[in-house]
Amino acid sequence: MTQETINSEEKSNKGDIEEHQTNHDYDGIKELNNPAPFWIALIFIITIVFSMVYTIHNFGFPGNGRDQVSEYETKVEAFEIKKAEMRMAAMGDGAELDPVLVIKAGTKLYTDKGCTVCHGNQGEGNNIGPNLTDNNWINGCSMDNIIEIITEGKPQKGMTPYKSIMTEDQIKHLATFIKQGLVGSNPNNPKAPQGEECTD
Repeated sequence: MTQETINSEEKSNKGDIEEHQTNHDYDGIKELNNPAPFWIALIFIITIVFSMVYTIHNFGFPGNGRDQVSEYETKVEAFEIKKAEMRMAAMGDGAELDPVLVIKAGTKLYTDKGCTVCHGNQGEGNNIGPNLTDNNWINGCSMDNIIEIITEGKPQKGMTPYKSIMTEDQIKHLATFIKQGLVGSNPNNPKAPQGEECTD
């Protein structure tokens, strides 16, 4: 390689460098305009967005029930319900579970077992299931009727039988919550009454 060729390459390299230089100059050191490739910038942006969503979802925002305090309270509540059920089982059939714990257990079951899909978040009913907050009942008014419809279901109407999904005690808790926690609660936009009006 001749000296002339070397000089030519040096000039070419120097020209390329000068072309990519920015106006930043510090002690004679100049900065090159050398941005990161698009795919690296995209990964960086996706990482930031994911971290924000992850933080909000797993560490909670007001009302989502996923913050540490809410999770702790939920676990304590579930433990108290389980402990009361074990105590009741040990004492025999004559024992009664604390009504407050029964309602809490039923409330959790109503959400966890997907009752909200057909009956609404507040039991107000929707296009699929009837309103559970008024005093009209399609399948009978008594607690036994409610327990039976939860247990056996009504597949032709879209009601799933829960006898293989929940225990007898859980079904009783859910029925108690419906009868004592939902009936008369006056939610927003309730579905029109259906079935027989109950007097008890």
